[in-house]
Amino acid sequence: MSTLKNGDLCPVCEKGRLREIKKDLVFSYKNSSKKFRNESVFKCNVCDYEALPREANRRIEKELTDFRRNINGLLLSDQLKAIRKSLGLNVKKMAKLLSVNEKTVGRYENGKITQSEQIDKLYRILHKFPSTTNILRPDVSIPISSFRGHIIVEKMYNYIPEPESAYNTYLLSDEYFDLKRSENATRC
Repeated sequence: MSTLKNGDLCPVCEKGRLREIKKDLVFSYKNSSKKFRNESVFKCNVCDYEALPREANRRIEKELTDFRRNINGLLLSDQLKAIRKSLGLNVKKMAKLLSVNEKTVGRYENGKITQSEQIDKLYRILHKFPSTTNILRPDVSIPISSFRGHIIVEKMYNYIPEPESAYNTYLLSDEYFDLKRSENATRC
């Protein structure tokens, strides 16, 4: 994509000239809309072709990807990047951990593409339980400091479970480690 400027020949009809105008852009997705106010747009005076300047296009593309992610209940691009960094992983190691291409991780974080629900769930699990990296990919190690003091239950066989519904809550609750400490638990 070349840099557009006032007076350039239209790349579509090759007859008209591009003029910079200011306008509001509105995008809709699943009964929600996002408005970008007073954006610069280049418009052809013959065929009505419109294009955004390169930087505005990148910014709007990222914001729209995050807008759709938010509506779909997925992590936003900055959250994905923060999780990766909190694990002490570079893009290459994160890609290996997720079994995707390096460029794919970069595109998630830059808002170029939206991650699948499965990848989103992996990010969430890795954020809550960094030690899962050892299960997913033993060859991808994370620094010990990434464990953020989570408690590990070493002797689960000594635990007498409550009724099944309470047991599931026990395992999945965010408060699990605060409420269920025992002499069998140790801090990392």
